[in-house]
Amino acid sequence: MKIGASTVLSFVSCKREAWFMHHGIIPDQTNPFIELGKFIHESAYERLGEKSVELPGMKIDMIWQEDGMTIVGEIKKSSRSFKGARMQLLYYMYTLKQLGIDSKGYIMIPREKRRIEVILDEEAENELEQLLQEVREIVSTEKPPEEKWKSICSKCGYVELCWA
Repeated sequence: MKIGASTVLSFVSCKREAWFMHHGIIPDQTNPFIELGKFIHESAYERLGEKSVELPGMKIDMIWQEDGMTIVGEIKKSSRSFKGARMQLLYYMYTLKQLGIDSKGYIMIPREKRRIEVILDEEAENELEQLLQEVREIVSTEKPPEEKWKSICSKCGYVELCWA
């Protein structure tokens, strides 16, 4: 079963959101937090490299060459979801590795003026493979996991689906 990068990102913060994403249920695109994320993505780091490179199951924000190395950049509006962003970026690098492309990555947070390096080493690869197994278990169920209110729910594009 193919898991998408957005599902990996979502799974870290909310297994229910990951289930929705995997099953093609689109979040409210008029959600102001989604709109802000899109704006930051479209306006930040324009000079560095390609934008929105698409491969099966993933849409890489940026990819460029630096000193003979492929660099993958993931743009985020804040560092609050660092763990999910890291797993998403590891997923990109893992997929590229399977295609024969070694890479390193950066989580790029323009509002915080931060650039956090992410390396796909053996430990990170094992961590990602374990997470992917957990994701497969959740998304293969017939129904989404039960709702569990978290502080992030108020900003989520699925808030009305879960809490209406």
